[in-house]
Amino acid sequence: MNAVVTLTPAPVLDRTYLAETLTAGKVNRSYEVHEYMSGKGLNVARTLHLAKQPVAAILPIGMQDQYLLFSTPFPQILRIMPVAGRVRVNTTVVERGGRTTNINQNPYPFSAEDWRNVVELTLEQVSDMSADWLVVSGMHPKMSEDGQPIDLTELFDRAREMGARVGLDTSGPELMHWSRSGHVNLIKPNADELASLVGRPLATLGEAIDAGRELIDAGIEIALVSLGGDGALGITADEVVWGRATAPAVINTTGAGDAFMAGFLSSVIHTDANRDHSELAPLDLRAGIANACSWGALAVSLPTTLISSFHDAPTTEILDVDRSYELTEPASPRF
Repeated sequence: MNAVVTLTPAPVLDRTYLAETLTAGKVNRSYEVHEYMSGKGLNVARTLHLAKQPVAAILPIGMQDQYLLFSTPFPQILRIMPVAGRVRVNTTVVERGGRTTNINQNPYPFSAEDWRNVVELTLEQVSDMSADWLVVSGMHPKMSEDGQPIDLTELFDRAREMGARVGLDTSGPELMHWSRSGHVNLIKPNADELASLVGRPLATLGEAIDAGRELIDAGIEIALVSLGGDGALGITADEVVWGRATAPAVINTTGAGDAFMAGFLSSVIHTDANRDHSELAPLDLRAGIANACSWGALAVSLPTTLISSFHDAPTTEILDVDRSYELTEPASPRF
């Protein structure tokens, strides 16, 4: 089988506190605490591994923090590159009613040498696994030499030359830049991010589709757009699929987007090991959206970003596209 390689440029130690309520400025008590290595690309990779898909997760880990890997689920999928610095820490407080508060630490910068080593390790895995996909997820650290964000151009171009599609899941200025760079096959914005990318509010499904198509015209192959309670859209130059799955409960929304991405990838990995990588394999957009919505809805019903079983994953309804449908939460540009 062909595979997925994920890169998490800024992995994180996640601490999740479960509390009855959270009151700002007061002492709060937690009835349960979870701690584990995380990061968007690692979350995608672990979910794919649970689904028995071939995957490798590239993690640049601060040399002082490699002990953290001993308690990481599925360590066999990890490919570690020791780098200078520490692992950042993200803190999440999940209240009984489902409200989630996050305090996320900024990533430590990369030296030019460390970043070069990360790029080479990632490309080595893409080549060795004949990967169908390289997925880069999460925050983009800055370079210590000039303070500029990491440059992904060489990584993306060389991976595509090897026959892999490139998926990107990030936000802010980095999403704005790479979504129109011509170096990326897939992006996964939410509705507000999509509105930001096109510079206008989005109030209807048709307006969201038109925004996605604008990005297709700018060089993206696939736009996966999460619409919250309104489901999700898969948009290509030739096709639009609208799907929606109802979560069993809403407990913690952190990591739902990573499960969504993993669900899509699990349904579009080409399983012919003898496939000619000089051409991209066809995509089943409908199957991808169906699985993405199902896994994303499952993820929000769990207290942490770790999925342990797909047994309770809800069924996705594939809907007839209604361009006049009014979004429950109209989207506005944020960056």
